[in-house]
Order: sequence, then structure tokens, then C-alpha cells
Amino acid sequence: MKTNKILSTEINLVNIEKIKILLTKWKKTKKSHYICLSNVHSCTESIFNLDLKKANNEADLCLADGRPLFWFLNLKNKKKTYHLPGYLVTTEILSFAEINKLRVGFIGSDHKNLLNLKKELLKKYKKLMISYLYSPPFAKVLRNTNNYKKINRSKIDILFVCLGCPKQEIWMNQNKDKLKCTMLGVGAVVDFLSGKKILPNKFFEFLGLAWLVRLISEPRRLFWRYFKTNLLFIFLIILQLTSIKKFR
Repeated sequence: MKTNKILSTEINLVNIEKIKILLTKWKKTKKSHYICLSNVHSCTESIFNLDLKKANNEADLCLADGRPLFWFLNLKNKKKTYHLPGYLVTTEILSFAEINKLRVGFIGSDHKNLLNLKKELLKKYKKLMISYLYSPPFAKVLRNTNNYKKINRSKIDILFVCLGCPKQEIWMNQNKDKLKCTMLGVGAVVDFLSGKKILPNKFFEFLGLAWLVRLISEPRRLFWRYFKTNLLFIFLIILQLTSIKKFR
């Protein structure tokens, strides 16, 4: 599939319908596959974190989650590109799973939030089969080798990985040969679906300001991350667009 590089990250130029076709195909193979949702933070972090870069570029799909990535792809491509925010991709796949009787699971977040998530999802997707919920110890998730055994026993088809970047991408990459399902790294989407956090308005998303809504709701945690990452991303993108620097 056609890709385009944003800094050192290869982004796939696909739409949501193509993703659904691939999910059907992958289910028949009974092998592990994984999808990364990339944004400004992920692309910038990949420059310095080689494990994250490896995880993104070895993914079966790496999608343009962030609006700035979508804009950049449109500048570089004559072919139509697609903005695929994590919340949209997740809800589309959940609906697809309900219709096609696919089993889903979630790993990450905290136990209470996962229970709330299940409750909220079953209100909207009444026939959705949620067969696996697990909130791993935060510091041990990358070292715990027993998770994949429980996941395989649950016989899920799709696993939503909610560990946050870069942990979820690295975890999926490390476990890709051990699991028999498709993994999707969705980060904070689980908090939006459970009602724990406010979903940014579509107008803010269209303007590329979804990050601002999250910053206002979590200023202490996110201020320095967004301040440093956003400025650095703009600087590095200018270098790439002007061919002053080529990223590998």
C-alpha cells in the first residue's frame, strides 16, 4: 500500500473502508497484525526513540490520526489523503465488529474505567462481544510476558491497546509474533468512550486544535509536552519540506 513519510514515520494512505477489508482478510489468516495511529507527538518522538520508530514503520498500517499530519500529506500528494482520528477509527471498527460478530478486547487504562467503558459500549453496540478486559500494572506492562497467553485464550479478533504513546506501539511490536488477533493502539480514546474525558468538538478537530481541548482539561500533565513537541514538529517539518534535512 502507498505510504508517505512524515519525518521518519511512514504513513499509509488508506480510508476506513480499506481498513475494514483488511480486518476481514487478517481474521482469516489467524496471525497477528497491528495498526498505529500517528500524530504530532508520535512522529516527533520517533526521531529520538528508535523503538517507537521501529514499531511505527513495522506496523501493518500507520494512520494519520493528527490533523497536521493530514495537512502535510495533502501538501505532498496528488492522490487523495484521509484524516483518520483515533476516535473515528475506533468507533467504526467497533460497529464493524458488532455487525460481523468479531470478538474485541481492551488492554490498558485502569480497571474501573474499563468497566465503565464496557457498560457504555454495550449501550451503543448491544450485540458487541467484549471478551477481554485487562488493566496491567503501569510499570510492568512491557516486561510481562504472560499477557499474550490470556489474550489468545480469549479468542478475540481485535485488541484495542490503550497504553499511551510510545508504550502501546512498542508493546504491539514486541508481541506481534505471539498473538492471534489484530491490535490497534488507541491511547486516550478509551477515556472518551467511557465518558472519563471530554471528546474534542469536531470544529476544533477540523482546525487542528483538538490538542488544545485536551490541554485545557489536563494543563499540568500536557503543557510542556505539547509546548515542546508542537514547536519541534513545526521546525522539523520545515526542514523536511525545504529538503534541508532528510529523515531516515
